[in-house]
Amino acid sequence: MNELIWTFERAGERLQIRRDTDDDGLRLTVTQADDSKSYRFEDAASLVSFQTDMEAMLVQTGWSFVEFSPEQRRGHDRRGWPRLIADRRRWWTDGTRLPMPTAGAKRRRSN
Repeated sequence: MNELIWTFERAGERLQIRRDTDDDGLRLTVTQADDSKSYRFEDAASLVSFQTDMEAMLVQTGWSFVEFSPEQRRGHDRRGWPRLIADRRRWWTDGTRLPMPTAGAKRRRSN
């Protein structure tokens, strides 16, 4: 697995989630400013599950995804005109997403 980096931003702050492999296995490192925390995983499924939960929490707390590295698109941009902000490529799926349950809803169900 090559080093993969997801970058999030909120109010001028940047946070990076870095996924890589070393001699001890899979590692996910979260870096914000000069603070860094690493998490080790035995298998890819556990890492992906943890990362997915972390990204959902970041978005729910006001962070926005801004960049992925390395760039994986090949060739040139086929669009001749930039997309408008209101342009919805898959507008017909907007009503199919279910809202995320709140922390209070989870507690009520488990009691």
